[in-house]
Amino acid sequence: MLEGIETLKKVVGEVVGVYDSPDWLVAEILGDLAGWDEVDEDVLRRAVELNSSKLHDMFRRNLQLYRPGRSSIRKAAPYLVAELLEAEGLEPAFIKLNGAILPAAYRGRNLYTPVVPVVEAKRAVLSRLSALARYPGAYVVASAADGVPGLRLEVRRIQRPPYYYAVVDGLGRALERAGAIRARRDGVAGRLYAFWRSYRSRGYLVLAGREVGGVVVDVLAVGLGKYGAVAGASRRKINRLSKFLDEVYEL
Repeated sequence: MLEGIETLKKVVGEVVGVYDSPDWLVAEILGDLAGWDEVDEDVLRRAVELNSSKLHDMFRRNLQLYRPGRSSIRKAAPYLVAELLEAEGLEPAFIKLNGAILPAAYRGRNLYTPVVPVVEAKRAVLSRLSALARYPGAYVVASAADGVPGLRLEVRRIQRPPYYYAVVDGLGRALERAGAIRARRDGVAGRLYAFWRSYRSRGYLVLAGREVGGVVVDVLAVGLGKYGAVAGASRRKINRLSKFLDEVYEL
């Protein structure tokens, strides 16, 4: 059964564009094939292709419903920066500094170079930058906000996975010149990023800090189904989310 579900997920990814097989799709496709003596990948592909129009429409509706706005991009900025660090061949991490969780490049021996994303010049962000002034040359600012100096941060939206991503010109050179700060990793943020990265790599639209059913989901992945990762949520909130999401992961 598990092998059939994984094969179905693979076929859906190739036909629809997102590697997803929520329970209702498994029940529908495999239920229709219950009388078959042998269900291989070719049979599953044919079944998915016969339902492709409906699946494409459902995926498009989900993408439109959860299309990220400026607030979503601001909340996702730390993860987008972590992706850029990986693209530079660096090990991304998340550290807690002055009460904020920041993406950072790991330098070894508990040393990190934070990269502070600024999407909007909000008071909390400006206060964070002010507090970092005690570490001159040991951090990098990536800014999309007028009046906040730093490397130019641009978030580009596209019509295919990953649907939005960040560009920071000169990030690699700035990190080469920057120093480092001794800090401790934030394990929860690291696990949330692993969830983010896993679902982004499989064609999902992934969002940070999105509210579902009145509960904030730390990281939400949207495909044919919807999957949420939360940290430190109460049992009441988990139960509430379970009514709206296909799967809730406690990290």
